[in-house]
Amino acid sequence: MKAICRNCQFLAKEYREENTGRPLSFSLDESERKLVQSDSAHAVKNFYSLKCQLGVWDEGVSQPPGGRDVTVNMTPRKNSCFFFPYHSAMLFDAARELQKREDENRQLKRSNMYTRIGLWIAAGALAVNAVIAYFKA
Repeated sequence: MKAICRNCQFLAKEYREENTGRPLSFSLDESERKLVQSDSAHAVKNFYSLKCQLGVWDEGVSQPPGGRDVTVNMTPRKNSCFFFPYHSAMLFDAARELQKREDENRQLKRSNMYTRIGLWIAAGALAVNAVIAYFKA
């Protein structure tokens, strides 16, 4: 799956209540996501605005020059995007938690790799030290 906003779990549509101005956010379903790919201008009703649920971008706040099509079909912004693949019927909070867990695991794997490299270097240094001590004696 290509890492673009259209395929991200956090792509949402937002509606603001007229009386209170309270925002109501909903995840796009699979049919809306497919429609966004071909006809993003008419994929969701006009009273909704598209947004990233994690606040990276919001169509209601600022509109890029290419409009909705450019926003949802562009690749994520480097180092400022929280892309997580779309899974139907998953809630935003669950996706956020799974994303945190995945990121922690990735950091742990990197840390373990550096630890193993350090141990191999230390073992190599001990072996060289033993060989040097053997020939000195």
